[in-house]
Amino acid sequence: MNNWIAGGRIYQINLRSLAAREPRNAIEAAIEQPPVQSPIAYVMQNLSTLKRLGMTILHFMPPFPMGFEGRKGIGSPYAARQYDAVDPEYGTMEEFRQLIATAHRAGCSVIVGMVPNHTSRDHVWTRSNPDFYVKAADGTPAYDLDWSDTAKLDYRNPGLRAAMIDTYDFWLKLGTDGFRIDMAHFINDRSFWDEAIAALKARHPGKEILFLAECYGLDNSMDLFRRGFNASYDDGMYKILEKHYGVDENLNSVICPGPGADTDLFRLEGVAGAVKRLLGDYRAQTDNLPAPVYWARYTDNHDEGRGVYRFGEQAVRVFSTLFHLLPGSIPFMLTGQEFGAANRPSIHERIGPCDKGRRICTGAGIRSCEGVEFEGNLFARGFDKRREWYEFFRTLMSLRSRCPVLVDGEISLREPAPDDYARRHVLTFERRKAQDIILCALNFGPEASEVPADLVQGRIIFGALDGSILPAFGFAVSLPG
Repeated sequence: MNNWIAGGRIYQINLRSLAAREPRNAIEAAIEQPPVQSPIAYVMQNLSTLKRLGMTILHFMPPFPMGFEGRKGIGSPYAARQYDAVDPEYGTMEEFRQLIATAHRAGCSVIVGMVPNHTSRDHVWTRSNPDFYVKAADGTPAYDLDWSDTAKLDYRNPGLRAAMIDTYDFWLKLGTDGFRIDMAHFINDRSFWDEAIAALKARHPGKEILFLAECYGLDNSMDLFRRGFNASYDDGMYKILEKHYGVDENLNSVICPGPGADTDLFRLEGVAGAVKRLLGDYRAQTDNLPAPVYWARYTDNHDEGRGVYRFGEQAVRVFSTLFHLLPGSIPFMLTGQEFGAANRPSIHERIGPCDKGRRICTGAGIRSCEGVEFEGNLFARGFDKRREWYEFFRTLMSLRSRCPVLVDGEISLREPAPDDYARRHVLTFERRKAQDIILCALNFGPEASEVPADLVQGRIIFGALDGSILPAFGFAVSLPG
């Protein structure tokens, strides 16, 4: 078993947001001093703080120089104009090299965000190798969707394939441990992955490399697994959150199925049934693969925004707990989530609305509210609340570190009693490895529910029970009594 990946916990770092240290008010602005550190140096100096939280894998969003041609707002990290450099806004390549070495000494792995589907429209290749690009009808580089600041790469070109393999190799030689690969299923010839992953493994024998696909749809994930990827986004789990949760007028989590939810099935099986059905699909599809594969599971990421804003605090806590208890999980956290952040970090704008909003469920019905994209940080209000969030995640990650059975033990899902409608949102299961057993119960719904007797008799090591009752949106992890 590969422990650094299987037992890993990913911390996604947006260098802009992590180092956003602008004055909070006019008095601070009046006495402000010029910054003495680049964002990269700032992260390097404070790695011990991230390590203390419990993170083991630092994922840096693409650090490359951002394009200018067709730039949207402040520029996007996902529109790169060069793959073998870092943006001057972040620091220098030598600082990044030192950061990797420092992280390794601290016991953390480092992965970088790669963007294989497209570059910026002024990438160096647009001048030196225009044949590397898919062409639009007018002969200019094409782009997908509304990504007008990008130019789509053409993987039918052998020269591009060789150049991209060299790009990945460059970062591995720099010391990185792998990649989060943006829209990995979107490139125009996926056979590139068969070639590239085999070549990179051959160039770095003995090095365990994480190839994490940002990928949507189980069929696409399975295709990439067969081509050599060893991890993928669990967008199926995220869709359970997105389709079924909103907030009430006090911003508490509520179940209010939205577009895309199978409401008839949901009434019968509830959230617990949806989770079990998804896990069953994954097992059926992946059991015959030649090597283990992993799922990055998240309530927050830079695209989707913030779970606490979209789905409420209670849903984020119970799903975050689930992600640390399931086999094949690589729990994934976005910078600031550990302090209850509500804003999506900037991709294109310093501040503005974004499409990752929330459903607010009221007595009069459901209304929609846009999300917030902001370059700074909108953390939970008040020192005590921020520390409460931090301690929740720190304790949760410590649990996974202390209990190896949660990493590579078998899982046995339990079925609720027949016709037990009240428990359709309650999931109970055990993790077992030899004599080690951990019992788990999670309530994804707004009503308290009774749990099996052996959970009540066990010694709770995370979460809480009220006698034999699991509170609404509650969870309890215990050792057998």
